[in-house]
Amino acid sequence: MERENAVGCLIIDDFRSGGDDLSGLCFAAGLRPYPFDWDGKERPLPALQELLQQARRECGAAAILARGRGCGAALALAEQLPVERLALIEPERALRGGLARRAPLERLNAFARRNLSLCVSDALVIEHEDSRGCKHLRDGGFCAHARLARLTYGGERDKELYTICENTTKTAVTHFLRAGECPKELAENPEMCIIDG
Repeated sequence: MERENAVGCLIIDDFRSGGDDLSGLCFAAGLRPYPFDWDGKERPLPALQELLQQARRECGAAAILARGRGCGAALALAEQLPVERLALIEPERALRGGLARRAPLERLNAFARRNLSLCVSDALVIEHEDSRGCKHLRDGGFCAHARLARLTYGGERDKELYTICENTTKTAVTHFLRAGECPKELAENPEMCIIDG
C-alpha cells in the first residue's frame, strides 16, 4: 500500500461529549482523521493502539488531537508508542485524577499521570487562561523528554473551545500537528493571548 503524503491524526474526544465535537477542528489538507469511538470499549487502550498503528501504516506519521478526559488516553498512548505530536485541548480533567467515574478510563488516566516522563512527543496545550493542565503536565515530568507549548484563551469558558475562536484554534492545531510549530501571528491575537514553551 502506498502511503499518503499526510499526517494521520487520531481524534480522541471527551468520552462524555456524545458526539464528534472535535470535528469542528478538523481537518485541513495534510491531516487525515482517524476518529476514536468510545462506545462499547471496556478496554480502550488496545483499540487506540490499533488505530494508531493503522494511521502510521497508511500515512507514515501519526499525531493525536484530544479533548478533556480524552487527553489522558492520548497521553497513555504516546507514553507507549511513537507519536510525533499531541494537541491537547483542556487536559486538566484528565490530569487531576478522580474525576472520571468510568473505571477503565480512570485507570487509563492514572497510568498517563504516573508515566508522563516517558512521553517523547511534543505537545500543544490549548486551555483557558485559568486552567492548570499545562502546569500538571510540567509538574508530572512531561518535559523530561519532550517540548511543551501552551496556548491560552481568555473570557468565558465554553464547552466547545472552537466556538470562541474557531479559526485561530484551527490554524494553531493544524500548523502544530502538521509541522510542529505554532503560527507566529497567534502571539499578537487577543483571543489566544499566551504562547509559551
